[in-house]
Amino acid sequence: MKPFLFLLLCALSACGPTTPQTAPKPVYFDVAGYVKDQIGTLEKAKPTVTKQALISGKTNNQTTSTIDWAKELELFLQADINKPAFRTSYAVARPDSLTYEYTLKPSEEKLTVRALTIQLDADTQKPVRIEALLKTENPLYTSERHLWLESGADRRTGWGIRKYRVEGFQQLTYFDRNTFRVEARVN
Repeated sequence: MKPFLFLLLCALSACGPTTPQTAPKPVYFDVAGYVKDQIGTLEKAKPTVTKQALISGKTNNQTTSTIDWAKELELFLQADINKPAFRTSYAVARPDSLTYEYTLKPSEEKLTVRALTIQLDADTQKPVRIEALLKTENPLYTSERHLWLESGADRRTGWGIRKYRVEGFQQLTYFDRNTFRVEARVN
């Protein structure tokens, strides 16, 4: 009888009210949250974008309002460092109250995002500028991408992306380096 009462007591105590698990507070600035919000805003607003691409010496200019914003801003989502595994991977500097600088610690050299800087607007506390350096290296392939995203006040969307730029290179071992630069202005 005693074992039965013990099991019953254990079972009943396990049925207590559960407390909802909350996600841990981000350690670093929430770049992904900002970019995802902007993707939603841009998909609704459908602004015209003037884009210039320079890939391996060839230039292409384009003006369009038909853009898959999730695909267009995918590299900026890749610059997100708010992942549980990265909680102690970056050195944090605050040169002033409106700037966050994150630099990859030397012991974490395998991570793609090497540096990330966010400058905030003094009034809105929203990003004015996001810069990131992404680097991938392995025995067969090397890639480096510099990302810039600038935001500001906009009469249609309130606060939003004004322009962005991605430049860098990709190189396969034993092949020439392919350089690229894509710059876009949201009108």
